[in-house]
Amino acid sequence: MELFIFNSAEEYLGIDANYVYRVVEEIKITPVPMAPPYYLGLIYYRGELFEVVDIVGLLGSGKAKLKGNPRIILLKWSDKKLAVIPDRISGLLWIEDKKGQDTIFTEGNHSVRLITPEHIWKRLLELPYGPTKISEDF
Repeated sequence: MELFIFNSAEEYLGIDANYVYRVVEEIKITPVPMAPPYYLGLIYYRGELFEVVDIVGLLGSGKAKLKGNPRIILLKWSDKKLAVIPDRISGLLWIEDKKGQDTIFTEGNHSVRLITPEHIWKRLLELPYGPTKISEDF
């Protein structure tokens, strides 16, 4: 299996490279009102709409250091599309199939946590939407 490795909140994450559609830059993110803090908005790329997620905040701790136009990883699987913004992209790594194991180790002694698009999607769906506090006027 070929893994696409990126860094998020000082943790190395790996996702099956078959899910990676493109890595893009210079794309305008359109914010969505009343979205969870790690849901950054939407992008339109080559006729397709992708939901953009701050993967650092969603899976790790903290918030992505968005400088200028960050690199965005576009993921596609089944009928879903998602874009994630990592801190840094490391590259590709070939591994033997780990049969459900969560962590592998690279040659550089970095542990890499395996994630799936479904895991990211599930975490995103667990976030609260809308205002966090209901006004007493209602």
